[in-house]
Formats: sequence, C-alpha cells, structure tokens
Amino acid sequence: MTPSISAGRRYAALGLLGLVSVLNYVDRQAFSVVQDDIKAEFALSDTMLSLLAGPGFAVVFALSALPIARYADGSDRPRVIGLSLGLWSLATAACGLVGNAWQMLVARMTLAVGESGAGPAGFSLLTDIFPEEQRTRVIGFMQAASSTGLSLGVIVAGLLSARMEWRHVFLVLGLPGLALALVVWLLVVEPRRARDGIASAERSPFVPLSEVVRIVADRPTLRWVALICVSVPITGFGLLMWGASFLLRVHDFEKADLQYLGYAILAGLVTGNLVAGWLGDKFGTHNLSFNAKLAGWSLLAAFPFTLAFVFLPGSVGALISFVLLKFLMTLWVAPVTTMAFAIVPAGMRATVSALINLLIILSGIGFGTFLAGALSDAYAGAFGEQSIRYALATITVGLLVGAFGAFMAARTVGRDEAVQKETLPVMAD
Repeated sequence: MTPSISAGRRYAALGLLGLVSVLNYVDRQAFSVVQDDIKAEFALSDTMLSLLAGPGFAVVFALSALPIARYADGSDRPRVIGLSLGLWSLATAACGLVGNAWQMLVARMTLAVGESGAGPAGFSLLTDIFPEEQRTRVIGFMQAASSTGLSLGVIVAGLLSARMEWRHVFLVLGLPGLALALVVWLLVVEPRRARDGIASAERSPFVPLSEVVRIVADRPTLRWVALICVSVPITGFGLLMWGASFLLRVHDFEKADLQYLGYAILAGLVTGNLVAGWLGDKFGTHNLSFNAKLAGWSLLAAFPFTLAFVFLPGSVGALISFVLLKFLMTLWVAPVTTMAFAIVPAGMRATVSALINLLIILSGIGFGTFLAGALSDAYAGAFGEQSIRYALATITVGLLVGAFGAFMAARTVGRDEAVQKETLPVMAD
C-alpha cells in the first residue's frame, strides 16, 4: 500500500471503480434479456445467438485483455479505465443501431475490447492503495459491484424491454457511461502520478514479460487457479446468459417478470461476494490455503442447488435455488483472486488479473454460453422448448471440476507463497 494516500481518497477510488464495475456488467448482461427479441428479428438459431453472446465477445476480450493489462502495469491506470469505459459505453449504444447479426457481432467485439481493460487496471490500482489485510474485502466489494451490475442489467433491461423495443434499451443503457469515464480519468487517485505526491522510488517494479512467463510456470497454484477459472464459469455464465431464456421458455415468464431473476442474482451474488471478502480477510490473510478450501467446499455445496434450479417444476423454488447456488458459487472468486495476487510480484498483478479475467471470459462467455446454446439446439428434437433445461443441467459438471482444482491449490499454495517471499528482495533490486 502507498501510505501517503489518505483513507478518503482510497475509498473515493473504490466507490468510483465500483460504479465502473456496475456499468460493466449492466451493459454486458442486458444482451441476455433481449436476446430472444434479437433472435426473432434476425431469424437466428440458438447456436448462432450464442455465438453473438459468447465467442464473438470472448475471443476479442481474450486478445485485447493482456496487451491492455501489460500497458496498465506500467502506466496511468485511471486513464486506462476511463478510456475503456468510454469505448464500451459507445459500443453498447451501437448495439441498438445495428441492422443485422454481423453488425451486432462487430458491436459486441468492440464492447469486449473496452470491457477487457477496466477490470485488471482497477484491481491493480486498488491492491496498491489498500493495505494487505483489507485486500480480500476490497476485491469482494468489487465483485459485489459486478454482481450488482449483473442483477441491475436483468432488472433494468427487463423493465425497459417491456416498455420499448430492444434497440432503445441499448441506447438508454450505453450513453451514461461516457460521463463516468471522464470522472474516473480525472479524479481517481493514481500513486504513479507526480501530482499525487508519490516518489518514483516507491513504485512497484515493472515485471518484464519473460519474468511473468517464468513466474507463472514456476507457481503450481496458478495452474490450479487456471483450472478453476476455466471450469466454474462454464456453469456460472451458462446459467447467467441463458437463465432469462430458461424462465421465459420453461416457466412462461413475461419480460417484466425477469426482474425477479435480477433480484435473485442480486441476493445471491452480492451477498456471496461480501461474505467471501470478509471470510478471506478474517481467516485467509495469513493462511492462504483457507481461501482455496473455502472455494472447494462452496463449489461442491452449490452443485445440488444448480440441479434444483433446472429441474424443480415451480418458478418460486427455482428462483430460491438460484439465490443459493449463486451465493455458494461466488464464494471462490475474491479469496482465490487474493491468493493468486499474494504469490506474484506487485508489478504483475494487473497481468495476473487479466489472465484470470481472460480465462473466465473465454470459458464462461466464450465456451459456456455457446455450449448451452448448442446443446439446447441438439436436445430440441427430443425435448422441444424444454431443451434449454437439459442443456443447463449438462454444464453443471463444471462445479465439480472447479472444486477439485481448489482442493489441489490448497496443497500447493503454501510452497508458492514461501517462494514469492524469498524472491521479494531480488524483485526489489
């Protein structure tokens, strides 16, 4: 942490970056609410629709995340965040102006470039300005902000789409981000700026790319973290991106009724992220294996509630199960992210954050969303409109794989933490 930054400026930065995370996921999740309208207007199959929602976004996100994060690791991070937010806000609005599926794909790809830059730069900045004993709570707060965005995206887009056509929904949601982008760029504290009163000697050393590759290869825990980040989002984003369509098709929801899905996301994800942050700081700051074990047991506990959401006949029981599964699924994110940050140098945290986001987006939005749509088409001959139910049931296996990865990380993180502490004097030189 940089000691000369006041608590007021730290929490102001946290609040503004939390708003950025909210808008990030509002803009991203809105597509899932109106995707059936887009499907109808452009005469798309579920597979083609999932390509727009998933791989079209995720591949570009993956290609742009690391270069932007490497730039952020050595540059002005509020500027990176502000420019990223401005770009994705314009891209969200552009989704409402498209004339066909290919134009929508271009707009979604532009959205991905913007969204790939803000998260890693934000996490890098916040872990610099907050003390170690508060970092898991800070990351938990940011994840809770993202979850709030997911829920508000469903609630607001659902209410708007019940009153206006889907094109206007994107315009209404996209444009407000431009004002926030300017505020973040100009007002969020950055220790690297001379005007913020921080001497250059206090800055964390920038880690060359060759050293990043060596460190990642040398830390077994990071490989298990990667397995978690690949497997769990297949289930998580499959449910998030197709949950609205599932309720519309299987439980005969109206568009306005999707607000209840938004409330379920809000209750499960926000509570889960805040609890995860508190547990990680209380029990995992000096015992990183606790963070991994918490992730493993919570993912195992989420599995039966995921099946309950899919197969319970009533919508009330399904939504209650959704709250519980999302609460439990979310307990891994902040503790595992903090664990990964603790075993790498400070000068590559934005890069590590980008790698985590890259894996989550590629596997979750890129593959999980596409897989659920493709399975729904494959099962349609046997199950008709119920096919989405069996598609979502199939992808729940990701939770079990993620739990295995978390328990394996618990076995290796102690050694990796010790290695990192031994290398601190070398990195400082």
